Amino acid sequence: MPKTQNQKNSELELICGLFRNESKSGSIYYNGRSQDTSAEYVMFKNSYYEEGDNKPYFRLMRRIPETED
Repeated sequence: MPKTQNQKNSELELICGLFRNESKSGSIYYNGRSQDTSAEYVMFKNSYYEEGDNKPYFRLMRRIPETED
């Protein structure tokens, strides 16, 4: 069924589940792997975040695999 102008796109696509981890320095981070593409994602709390600032609370990154030479 086609969407009307008043309907907003509210569908979500699952990328991956995230697991909570703690680094050696004690920082909390989350990571997970896509079942479709095997891409690995890591999410960190933004250390530059300040209340009222226009900066994101979290940063989500995709791990780039090392290339073999």
